Amino acid sequence: GREFGNNGLCNPTYFTVGNLVKFLQDREAEGMSKEAIVDTYVFLTAGSCGTCRFGMYESQYRLALENAGFHGFRVVLFGTDDGIDQSSGEAAGLDLSLDFFLGLITAFDLADVLNQYTYRLRPYEVVPGSVDEVTSRVVAHLYELVRNRDRFELEDHWTRLAVGTRLEGAVRYIAKILHLTRSDQFTGAMREARDAYDQLEFDPFRVRPVVKVMGEFWAQTTEGPGNFHIHRFLEQEGAEVYVDRSLFTRLSYMLFMHREKTRDRRGLRQDEGRLAHYLRYYRKMGLLGLADRLLHRENRRLIEALGGTLHEMLDQSELELLARPYWNWRTTSGEGHLEIAENIYYHTHHLCHMVLSLKPFTCMPSTQSDGVQVRVVEDHPGMIFLPIETSGDGEVIAHSRVQMALGSARAKARKEMDDIVAASPWTLDEIKDWADDHPHVKRPSYRVPHAPGVVGRAANLALHISGLMGARTPARPVTREAHRV
Repeated sequence: GREFGNNGLCNPTYFTVGNLVKFLQDREAEGMSKEAIVDTYVFLTAGSCGTCRFGMYESQYRLALENAGFHGFRVVLFGTDDGIDQSSGEAAGLDLSLDFFLGLITAFDLADVLNQYTYRLRPYEVVPGSVDEVTSRVVAHLYELVRNRDRFELEDHWTRLAVGTRLEGAVRYIAKILHLTRSDQFTGAMREARDAYDQLEFDPFRVRPVVKVMGEFWAQTTEGPGNFHIHRFLEQEGAEVYVDRSLFTRLSYMLFMHREKTRDRRGLRQDEGRLAHYLRYYRKMGLLGLADRLLHRENRRLIEALGGTLHEMLDQSELELLARPYWNWRTTSGEGHLEIAENIYYHTHHLCHMVLSLKPFTCMPSTQSDGVQVRVVEDHPGMIFLPIETSGDGEVIAHSRVQMALGSARAKARKEMDDIVAASPWTLDEIKDWADDHPHVKRPSYRVPHAPGVVGRAANLALHISGLMGARTPARPVTREAHRV
């Protein structure tokens, strides 16, 4: 990335440019000519603008491709603000149609939910690598489903009556979305995946500090040297990684921002009648609200099919209210108010022991957010918040800082578990024996109630089982002092 692009860019650009050029060079090494590569491949990516460097990415991709000798290689952008039908007439060899985006959004949703689920399971697997092995099979199956999914065609149903009429476009648009939301094709695959994971052996009584990873979008979602392999590093250090900031959450955030901006502009236009203006306003607000509800519904369907143990998508209105005392939502660069809101949300709802915020070096929006987080931490006693910048020469320092913060998170998780067991009339061994006699409670799809003030999976499970065992008399009364001895 640094060889073929400009200096002074951030990690997302370096690693994306580097991977793109390396992929094309590998094809050339396999015997393809540069002309054939340019004719065969297209690079699809998101485009937008803003005060950070994201708006300049497209020019850097093109510069690097030219410098690497792939003249005329096609870079196709879909605008993050332009809706789900950006048909281009296939001028660049790729038609960004409604069917295309429905497939893309479906793939995002499946990948997000499955990614969250595997991170929840891996710290508790008894056989190392067993979760990844099942996940690789599930991904291969889902890939084929998405590639060969059922597509709705207007001409094949009674809706063909709308063909050639003024309503054809609207009917086609609505019918395709309804067909996807009513289909059981992907929820059925997720139920099969749930059953496959349930066959594995887990030890949910391992005490693991839960670390919520958030920050700049690319830095928190990539898995590799771009963020110092931080997800796997946390797992090696004995943590459970919480990664629910998904692409679907990002889409919901964008819809929320569109709604709020539309509300801000209400009544400003003077070039149309009052009635026409408000009809257009309420129509747009209704469509944006409907799109957001559909996103939440589809995400909820997959979560339920996988067992219903994952946290649902967050309500963007609630997040904005949480961040409002610290951040104006109209400051929209980078992650906007999300980093601050999520830090508060996960702490106050007792969903993690520690928050780790990742961002590329010199990322201006995240640097602004970190400055505000100082006040947030002061206002919320007990919050563990650690910001990390991902620069090429800072891996050892970053890992060292994470290890230090993890020490405090481990202590919180351990105390939480000790307090639960000490308050129970049962010993931990008795609770484990009961779980062994009722193995369904150790399956990943078993829904363990989230007790107020309790974060860890082991502590919540111990508390839940202690309540289930309450119907019978304990073998011996256990006091806090006896437990400690």
